[in-house]
Amino acid sequence: MTWKHVLILAVLTVGVIVSLLFTLKRPPAAQAEPTIYASPVHAGCYLAKNDRCKIHVEPFAINLASGTKLVKFQLVTTQAGTGAQTMIYDFRPDQSNPVPTSGSTFTPTLVAKDFAATCGLSYTLSLQGMDTGDANMFNLGMTSQFTCPKGDYRQYLPLVIKN
Repeated sequence: MTWKHVLILAVLTVGVIVSLLFTLKRPPAAQAEPTIYASPVHAGCYLAKNDRCKIHVEPFAINLASGTKLVKFQLVTTQAGTGAQTMIYDFRPDQSNPVPTSGSTFTPTLVAKDFAATCGLSYTLSLQGMDTGDANMFNLGMTSQFTCPKGDYRQYLPLVIKN
């Protein structure tokens, strides 16, 4: 190793140490408290056809701080094992007539309560939301892990056979 290499290595080392010292001295960023909350989030998975599973989401309510309006909410699945996240529902209210129209609770009527899933895989589902009093999206609730069934749906559903 030449003296030039040693000098470059020394300068880089000093730079990393100085950078770490400034990072450690910096006060932690204040985390804003949410002004939006939700009722419990319940979901599960069922076999809809031989090769198709669906995630079913039960109705929920979103509670907003007094005087605020809903900006958006999303339903997001996280696949167990890979951690891959997929937004399965993205809701935005009308900008000129935001919800709730009165009070501080909004109960959405989802266009679909059943969302496509892959049979045999495990998921968690989270509800994320934001109101006009929040600077960021917040996780409002999350299910425990559930696994979509795999197999022949006739095992799970009774069949009516005509003679």
